[in-house]
Amino acid sequence: MNNWKSSPVFKKWESNVNTYKKNKRKRQTLKKRSDKDMCSKGDFCNGAKDIPRKLMPQIYDAVAFAKKIKRKYNVDSELTKAPMSNYKPSQNEINKDRVESVIADIKNKKLGNNPLVVSEDDYIIDGHHRWAAYKKYNPNKPIPVLIIKKPVREALGLAIAVSTNREHFG
Repeated sequence: MNNWKSSPVFKKWESNVNTYKKNKRKRQTLKKRSDKDMCSKGDFCNGAKDIPRKLMPQIYDAVAFAKKIKRKYNVDSELTKAPMSNYKPSQNEINKDRVESVIADIKNKKLGNNPLVVSEDDYIIDGHHRWAAYKKYNPNKPIPVLIIKKPVREALGLAIAVSTNREHFG
């Protein structure tokens, strides 16, 4: 089996995350977070792993992702339903306007069924705005969740290695 940690895209991502964390203090003195960022005030994002949104993976088909990580890396996952109160964000930015839009979609039954992707230690890998919308609107409602049977850093690594198409990693 290949190891996702040897993937060039994962190595570049890891380098970008490390650079971000080293330069965080410098950036904070130069720029305040937007008032639209739900993670900038209060305890909504308590426990966040502090990874910027631009460095987060995008998983458009969680079921296909689960099959791919099983086939390519022999990593198990489990599709279940769980309330959003169980989970913590891994990214450090959640846009309030986007969350309000997702809440409107929930109320109007326009939200798709793609599950949130989470790590075995309860961190969100993909679906932060859906998580925030349900946490704010109906935190105890069980919704579809794909649990990757790896801790957050490894689950992020898998997602980066096989699923991302973010331009920001360049």
